[in-house]
Parts: sequence; C-alpha cells; structure tokens
Amino acid sequence: MLGGEENVELIELLDIADSYCADHGSAVDVWRDSYEKTIDIVRSNVLVWYEELYPILKPKSVERIFEKSMGIRDGVKLVLRGTADWIDESGVIWDWKNPSRHYEVWEKKRWDIQSHAYTWAYGKEQFNLAVMAKGKLQVIEIERTEAHKAAFVELCWSIVPTLLTIDEAVTWPQRWEGWHCSPKWCPVWQAGKCRGKLLGDNPF
Repeated sequence: MLGGEENVELIELLDIADSYCADHGSAVDVWRDSYEKTIDIVRSNVLVWYEELYPILKPKSVERIFEKSMGIRDGVKLVLRGTADWIDESGVIWDWKNPSRHYEVWEKKRWDIQSHAYTWAYGKEQFNLAVMAKGKLQVIEIERTEAHKAAFVELCWSIVPTLLTIDEAVTWPQRWEGWHCSPKWCPVWQAGKCRGKLLGDNPF
C-alpha cells in the first residue's frame, strides 16, 4: 500500500517515469548519456525500487517537509528546512539516490550530512540510503547518535559568521574539487564565470 491508497502497479510507475522524462527532457541542457540510455537507466531503477524495496516498506509519510529552529545565538535565529523522501512506520528515514555507481559505505557513514540533518530534524536515529545505480540496489544503513546530532548543529552554526559578512556584491569562493566542478553540471561554469571562461566547454 502507498499512502493508504491502492497498490501501485509496476506498469503505472514505468508509464509515469516515461512521461516525466518526455515532458521535461527538453529542459536538460547537457545529457551525461544519450536520451535513450537515460530512459533505460530510469526504468531499470524504477524496477529495482518496485521489486526489492517497495514490498518491505510501509510509509508513515512521503515527501514530508520539515522546518525546525536550531536556536538563537547572538541575535541570530537559525532554521533548518528540508524534505524527507520517505519515513517508514518503523521510524526509519529513507532517501532515494540514483548515481552512476554505488557509494563507498564507510564514506557515507562517516561524512554524509543529509543523514545528520534528517535524523536531527525528526528526532530519529536510523537513516537508510537506497541507492539505485543502473538497476542494482545498494542499501546503506546509517545510525546517528545524539553526539552526531550535536556535532551537526555546531557545523551549521559555524557557517553563520561567513554568511553574515556576505552581501550580493560578494561572490562565494570557488571550489574546484568534486564531480560538480564540470561544464556538464555547474551553471557557473556554463556561464563562463570561473574556470569555464579559461578552460572552455570540454576541457577534460
């Protein structure tokens, strides 16, 4: 059951995925793969979600929005907002990912910020990443203790002094590391406002 409604059939989910891609494909500026290959990957990920995850999940809420205050310090009120993909009846928070490859489990357990944020916001301990990569499922179970959550709150507050000194006339410092620093993914690069104006459209 999904949200108390009738069971969703696989063919219906695949139709929704196909229609969404067809309706919104024209808005994509840069495709990592061909449109046809992208559709195949989308359908294979929907299939593995439906066959391997859907049968074991019982939703308490889907796409649940949260807004929670982190308190007030020196006259500044800090508020965290977000949306959880799925909160199960068991209390576990789930989030779906569709990367090109599976993650390193130890990296996610050590550094993943989303799991810190969501467990803090909802007062939970368990956060599961359901990673669908080219039709193969990886489930990463992450536990966040009260110590993790306290560290996360301090992390959020640590950026406040920087934010308070930035106005519209000041640009954020460039960062070159990571997959997102690429003409395929970064609109700043595509606008020619950083390395893009020097290295060109296809430097790698």
